[in-house]
Amino acid sequence: MSGGDVLRFDLAVDGAVANLTGQATGIHRLVGRPPTESTATVVDTADHRLLDWGIELSRTVETGQWVLLAPGWEPVLPAELRTDAEDELPTRLADLLVPFRRGGILGPKLKVVTSHRRYTLTDAAGGTFGELTDQRVRVSHHGGGLCAFRNVTMRTSAPLTAPQRQAVQAAFAAAGARQVEAFDSIAGRLGLAHHSRRRSRLSARAPIEDFVSAQLESRWRGLLADDLAARTSADDPVARRDHQAALRRHLETLRQELDGLETLLEPSWVRYGERLIDAALADTERPLQHTERWLRILDVLAQGSTTPPLPYVKGRITGPVLAQELEAVVQTLRDQCRTLEAYTDDERWARAHVVAGRASALSALARDVFGKPAKQLRKQLDGVTAALAPTVRANAGEMTDLHELTPAEVFEAGRAYERAMLRVDYAREAFVRDWPQLWEGLRTRVIRPRVPHQAGDATGPSQLGEQS
Repeated sequence: MSGGDVLRFDLAVDGAVANLTGQATGIHRLVGRPPTESTATVVDTADHRLLDWGIELSRTVETGQWVLLAPGWEPVLPAELRTDAEDELPTRLADLLVPFRRGGILGPKLKVVTSHRRYTLTDAAGGTFGELTDQRVRVSHHGGGLCAFRNVTMRTSAPLTAPQRQAVQAAFAAAGARQVEAFDSIAGRLGLAHHSRRRSRLSARAPIEDFVSAQLESRWRGLLADDLAARTSADDPVARRDHQAALRRHLETLRQELDGLETLLEPSWVRYGERLIDAALADTERPLQHTERWLRILDVLAQGSTTPPLPYVKGRITGPVLAQELEAVVQTLRDQCRTLEAYTDDERWARAHVVAGRASALSALARDVFGKPAKQLRKQLDGVTAALAPTVRANAGEMTDLHELTPAEVFEAGRAYERAMLRVDYAREAFVRDWPQLWEGLRTRVIRPRVPHQAGDATGPSQLGEQS
């Protein structure tokens, strides 16, 4: 029936569809097949870490088969994966689920009983019109019912005409059914799929908690996808190495984003996360995703996205808070840079580079709220950051390891070090010379807060940030 139509309806468990047969629909008879029933045990952690990401792991009671449903994680996970009958969770599945459960203990959490009814649809000539599948699902937990729902799917052998489609839809609508593109998952029915649906662009009037939560959750999702890509490419060393490199790059981005949000977040939470990330990036001996430290990083993101640690701005709205923070960090950058001279000590040059990176990271995050003005500000800040990067002097010990070098090699290393120091001197002179022009371009792009911080009427007109 690949050339026909597929219609899906969410129907009440006790709903009855009348008038599905007749000349209007083109369906002459419904020939029922013997009903069947299956029972599955959904396995998850105590706090539903798998279901919260839209991942359903279950074991069919009748066959012992393990089933993994992950429709939102293609291509790093298959939308549906079934294994042979096994008493224990197969090692392959267990490895894929590690980044989601993060050390949580898996156990039976839900009982799902599904009653299946199938009908063959025939036309007036006795030919096959299509097939109707009626699934009634009951979900319970420790003997107590949680929810029940019904999924009805009609597949036709040929495309429906417009009148036929309207007649079928009207018959289901009369029974109170709702036509859907795809059926909601069990997690969605139970209100557990907290992270599985991507958030749309946040309004500047959203609470700052929603903004920070969305940013951390987005980075969390990206890191999980990187992790899974590396795990599923185990048989391809080149692809695995590329995915592991991507994971480290995105972890570096997270480090920058935490730096950008630092003034808003709980300092101890930020410091803990940054220490974990720095240590993970410094460890090049082992694949990152196979370390205990990696799971702790995911724990930090889980905590931050679920309950954002915002001790200073909690309850305020996003637009003014971000605009104020951007204005403040740009002003700090100006104060750092305008007094720099070619002979200024290395620590001050390094500090200016750090502040520029923080401002750039915050402007990148603010793009989801301010759009083009934040993009333009980011472009100017990236220019300042790029100009400051070569002004940061490396320690002599970091230039090269002089142990076991010949005298000639030591001499050449010394000359290389001198050339590197000269490049830093030239870069500092160039930055001091170019700073007035860099600041002028930056000054015109600063986003300034224009309204109070307190939440107001979301329907009323308001200007939350204005390009200066």
